[in-house]
Amino acid sequence: MIKTKKIGSVLKHVSDISDYEIIDDVVAKIGSIVAVKVISVNQNYNKLELATGRNVELSEGDIVIGALGNRLASTGMCGYVPDELNKFDKINLLNLGGVIGLSKDHNVLMGSATECELLGSVIGKSNKPLNLKDFMVVKKDLETISKPLVAVLGTGIDSGKTTVTSFLIKSLSNYIDKISACKLAGTASQKDLYSYEDSGANKVLDFVDYGLPSTCLIDHDQVIESSASIVNEAVKENDIVFVELGDGYHGQYGTKEIIESKQISENIKIIVICAYDVSGAVNILENLNVSGFKDCLIIISGPVTNNITAFRESLSKFGPINSEYLNIYNNVNHANIFAKIINKVKSHD
Repeated sequence: MIKTKKIGSVLKHVSDISDYEIIDDVVAKIGSIVAVKVISVNQNYNKLELATGRNVELSEGDIVIGALGNRLASTGMCGYVPDELNKFDKINLLNLGGVIGLSKDHNVLMGSATECELLGSVIGKSNKPLNLKDFMVVKKDLETISKPLVAVLGTGIDSGKTTVTSFLIKSLSNYIDKISACKLAGTASQKDLYSYEDSGANKVLDFVDYGLPSTCLIDHDQVIESSASIVNEAVKENDIVFVELGDGYHGQYGTKEIIESKQISENIKIIVICAYDVSGAVNILENLNVSGFKDCLIIISGPVTNNITAFRESLSKFGPINSEYLNIYNNVNHANIFAKIINKVKSHD
């Protein structure tokens, strides 16, 4: 029986895990549920997020239950699921939510990933190794999405996507009755979903609900299937759905492929671009124009808008740009942005 309480939030749908057991054999597949023993802790990155949302501190000797997955984070860890794994192999915790893989690189300012020893696979009552796919709560659904979507994407990690998504949910909840929010791309961690909920979202979902520990280096068809199914669940009994896409537009998490997929793109009415600088924002704008999003309301946000005058002067160098801007800390044009979003949403009806 499993006695540890340190179970990553990537396993949020795995109940009664203490009833399960650990076997020596390891299935080296994305989503496989495994147990590891912590050997050495990175003190700059020493927390584990539990399914309750609480963060606990890791220490040497801890037994952690998580799921195998890939991650490529410029501000954190990079790792992958190797083709073969065996008991006692060295492996790493790649993120806060308990995604586990073999580290290949890390941000030099943060230090190397917490190192662990692989103990084995977690098995259920059927005596078969468990996978996140066994605990899906969102069923495959590729039907036509009928509600307007607000897509929030960025130039990279920590560009302000969750911050602006939560801000807009809270602000628009005064004008729109039922708002839901999803995270369609990224690596499993529930803190973004908690932020949506705290801001007033009626329903929150992510790719973990579709049995994926992350969307990094996953077959694009599978990521699109996951995204369409999640959004179709999110639109039920809601008036508008925010879809946040983790990492950057050109990253390895499927962001570009998701928003360009027919199931998603036809219902995107507003796109928020979170950027560090003007050139990054313009690069995404140019790509969106080529992909057929010219009729969408495009809003630029994130750190690039922290100084509005500097932002406008820099943007003018690129010629006429058909976009609005939104800085959550500067309310000069908030009413204007809210009105345009609401009008776009109503025009979809």
